[in-house]
Amino acid sequence: MAEIINNQTHTAVSSRGNFRDYSHKGVEPDTNIDPEAPILQTVVNAQNANQGVPLPICEVCGEFTHKDVYFAEPMNTTRRMGIACRCRREKDRRYEEREKRLALQRRLDKFRAYSLMDANFENSTFANWEMRDDNNKLYHLAKEYCNNWESVVKNNRGMLLHGVAGCGKSYASFAIANELYNKGVSALAISVSGILDIIRDSFDNHGEMGEQDVFRTLGEASLLILDDLGVEYRTPWSYERLYKIIDTRSRVKKPIIITTNINAGDNSTDLIDNLSIEDSRPRTINRSNRIYSRIVGMCAQIEVTGASWRIQKGEKNLEGLLHDLGMV
Repeated sequence: MAEIINNQTHTAVSSRGNFRDYSHKGVEPDTNIDPEAPILQTVVNAQNANQGVPLPICEVCGEFTHKDVYFAEPMNTTRRMGIACRCRREKDRRYEEREKRLALQRRLDKFRAYSLMDANFENSTFANWEMRDDNNKLYHLAKEYCNNWESVVKNNRGMLLHGVAGCGKSYASFAIANELYNKGVSALAISVSGILDIIRDSFDNHGEMGEQDVFRTLGEASLLILDDLGVEYRTPWSYERLYKIIDTRSRVKKPIIITTNINAGDNSTDLIDNLSIEDSRPRTINRSNRIYSRIVGMCAQIEVTGASWRIQKGEKNLEGLLHDLGMV
């Protein structure tokens, strides 16, 4: 039975829960160790304590790095054993957090084949942003979203970016994901149809457990970006899965960014209608607005205006082609 000399009271705490006074043994208590810290690390590294030698102290944080432990049975002796000082505990904590982030990112990387995180995604950065008068506001909005990420997470600030095709919604959301990813934030950018494919394949290969694992991972990601809401093929099955995706993020209170070409303005019901589903029993439209209400409860609705980047790029490509052919 090992009995640990208490830091505060010169008593010893036995592994059986008994308390005994060992102040007569002349062992000085160390009073600076966090009582919540792990007391013992490994018995293998223990050595017989020398009562005349002071306990070593960490040169960085000033806390003790060892502790004298009294063993009543079978040796009736005191042994000096290593403990974690404050800076060591902090280092271990940071290491554990890093390992958790890496493990989560490895799970998210399994979705990469279905995701939008390809070469085009990697080039969608703030550094590569082509500034124009009609996208200047969007640039600063996306940039400040990253700069204030801690506040965004704390208050669960999502965004619903809506506007015509090609106006920069996807590029802005990808730039946010890249910026945060480079800061160690776990992020997943994927189309709604892509995520439904993941769920379908996971269920086919692993049953309900595979599907549950997908939703668990989606809930763990620090940021989830759903691109092109509204273009997926709507069925009762896809409707329920989309609802569960949105509901999962709502329950864990983590931000989500959604892009859509569907008008979501104050006076428009286009998005509400799109997120409705025909109920086959009876054959009526389900207007419970379960998905829509959760989206607007989590996301600020932001209309993205401006000319289509793709159309402008197409015009530049035409000019370049005619120049290369010597026709201009």
